Amino acid sequence: MNTISLRHIIRALLMLLLQVLVLKRVGLSSSWLWQYGDIFIYPVIVLLLPFRLSRHYAILIGFILGLTIDMFYDTIGVHAFALTATAYARGLLLAYLEPRGGYQLSMSPTIFSMGINWVLTYTSLALLIHTFLYYTVEVFTFVYIGQILLKTLITLVLSMIVVMGYHLLFNPRT
Repeated sequence: MNTISLRHIIRALLMLLLQVLVLKRVGLSSSWLWQYGDIFIYPVIVLLLPFRLSRHYAILIGFILGLTIDMFYDTIGVHAFALTATAYARGLLLAYLEPRGGYQLSMSPTIFSMGINWVLTYTSLALLIHTFLYYTVEVFTFVYIGQILLKTLITLVLSMIVVMGYHLLFNPRT
């Protein structure tokens, strides 16, 4: 196993621990803000996978990570569905946002390699897809579409603050 793979594995484990040990507890507060929103950092694990990784592997990784999160959150497949769909959408987003010169396959979608505007667009679109699907499957009806959209918006804003803070503080190169 090379050092780049090891970095991705260590980053994934640390983000999973942060999500299930810290950020899960933040959402248990009684404040009105936390009743309508959560902070999701774990989708970044899938979003930061290298460009050269095939869509099939990204979807498999998303499914396994989603099931792992589901075990800690006591949800039955909700995180797995949302993260699997996000992993699938990752390929579509990368194709949509591809620069004119294309991607260098050895790179990952980070601020260091792609720039802050590209990463902000890519991450916000992927997190929007993830949070909307998460809350839609959680409620499993469009009767509460207003509540789904409100939760999606609040969670998107809170998650983007944390995720972009991560990108700016740690600035992963791979």
